[in-house]
Amino acid sequence: MVGAGIITLPGIMSGQILVGQDPMAAAQSKIFLMFLLCVASVVSIIIAVGLAIARLTDARHSLRLDRLSKPKG
Repeated sequence: MVGAGIITLPGIMSGQILVGQDPMAAAQSKIFLMFLLCVASVVSIIIAVGLAIARLTDARHSLRLDRLSKPKG
C-alpha cells in the first residue's frame, strides 16, 4: 500500500491533471483508488483465512494439523 501511494498513484494523479482534469477530482479519484485497493486486500485476506479454516478444521471445529501435509498415495 505504501508503494502504491508513493509511486503509482501520484503518477496517475499528475497525468489526470496534465490532461486537464480538475485537481480536486484527480485527488478524489486517487483516494477512491486507494480505498478500492484496501478493500481488495481485506477481501482476499478474509477468503484466504476462511479457506484455511475450512481446510484445517473438522466437523467438531477441532484443529487438524495432519491436514497440512500432502496426502500419501
